[in-house]
Amino acid sequence: GLVIVAKWIYKKMFNNTTSTPEESDTLNEGNNMTDKNKVNNELSIRFFIIGAIAILMFIPLASVNSIVEERNTLYTKVLSNIASQWGKPQVISGPILVVPIIEQYTITEKTKDTDGNEKIHNKVVYKNKNIMILPKKLTKDINLDEHYRYRSIYKSLVYEADINIGGEFTLPNFNKMSDNLHKVRYDKAYVLMGLSDTKAIQNVSELDFNKSLYAFEPSVVLKLEGLKSGFHAPVKVDLEQKKYTFNFNLKTKGSSYIRFSAFGKQTHIAVKSSWKHPSFQGDILPNTRKITKDGFEATWNIPSLARNFPQVWIAEEHNYNLSQLLTGVDLYEPVFLYSLVSRSIKYGVLFIVLTFLTFLIFELTQNSKLHYVQYGLIGLSLGLFFLTLLSLSEHMLFLYAYIIASSITLLSISIYTWFNSKNIKQSLSILTMLVALYAILYSLLQLEDYALLMGTGLLLVILFILMWITRNLKVAK
Repeated sequence: GLVIVAKWIYKKMFNNTTSTPEESDTLNEGNNMTDKNKVNNELSIRFFIIGAIAILMFIPLASVNSIVEERNTLYTKVLSNIASQWGKPQVISGPILVVPIIEQYTITEKTKDTDGNEKIHNKVVYKNKNIMILPKKLTKDINLDEHYRYRSIYKSLVYEADINIGGEFTLPNFNKMSDNLHKVRYDKAYVLMGLSDTKAIQNVSELDFNKSLYAFEPSVVLKLEGLKSGFHAPVKVDLEQKKYTFNFNLKTKGSSYIRFSAFGKQTHIAVKSSWKHPSFQGDILPNTRKITKDGFEATWNIPSLARNFPQVWIAEEHNYNLSQLLTGVDLYEPVFLYSLVSRSIKYGVLFIVLTFLTFLIFELTQNSKLHYVQYGLIGLSLGLFFLTLLSLSEHMLFLYAYIIASSITLLSISIYTWFNSKNIKQSLSILTMLVALYAILYSLLQLEDYALLMGTGLLLVILFILMWITRNLKVAK
């Protein structure tokens, strides 16, 4: 800046100086070099100032991003509240056949009589324990019916699960289970089922246990690790029969995801739903899956060797984590409103830089300049684009919100530049370039796996354009 001012004073002071033709040629050549250097310096200063304005636009972008985080926090609280009333993510464990036993121990006690003489006598002690028996065969057929629950402007994806559970239990040799076995309490046996959110139960049929029907009762009776809540059904077993078939239906509500335990020696799980965007999660992925426009189907076949606890054990002697092998599916929502808006804000700097670059290109090619204040106002209008996008997308599809918000922003910028240049062709050209730019940026928001690749490619294009524009800049000698 000081150099430009000094050169301007020099020209004013020596403007009327006469010279010979040779001196005039030399002076004209020097003036041409000075003018060229002046243009280069002015262009450098302009790039620097406009770049500083672009950096200042971080402030409104950060403010809009904080609003997005605040709205996302509120949205998460609403979803949590809806889930607590409708049904939380469900984890379905079981069934387990529990057979109580009584163990007998003989212990030796020493006592003293009134004279102080020691007496030794034996005492019989009984302990109650529970034998846990997992199914030899286990099948779980699940139909998920998903829909949305609305509260104010927010909606939460929930589901109803209609589950059929069947299989077969085989009684072990109880004498081999305990060296101190006194009695097997066949009359106190019961079938135990685990469900993480029991208040979401809609209906449970009677348990068909070896062709006899038994009603389920609340609570899990035993508190086991990984199985804290659920229900049970008292059943009858006896010494004479070893195999017992079972079957019952469970209808429950839930949200976000559903998980199942693989308690069978051979477990078969089949899930079917009309939801088009499943995300299979858990310790084991499905053996087969089929995803179509009408929904998805998935099946699991899991052997007992995949888990780290046995088919039969005594609960009081071993505390196994029964949730160590779970599998299931998440009802994944591919378009999440606030994540899209947040991603668009991350590209906000790119929005502003490319828009400013567009105007710089037209300044260099059309000899029409914008004031720095106008650059600042254009940058603020780009910041308001994200706020407008957030406001509209909470009430309509993201695509429509993006089209409306970008149309408002691009039309306002184009009309604003037309008032400055009075050149309709230039304004239309800027509008066309900005429309193409925002279309490319929308495609970046939709891409997930290739977003980094496309974004990097776009930055390389920007760099090549800047190198082309500044290819004739030279440092004054």
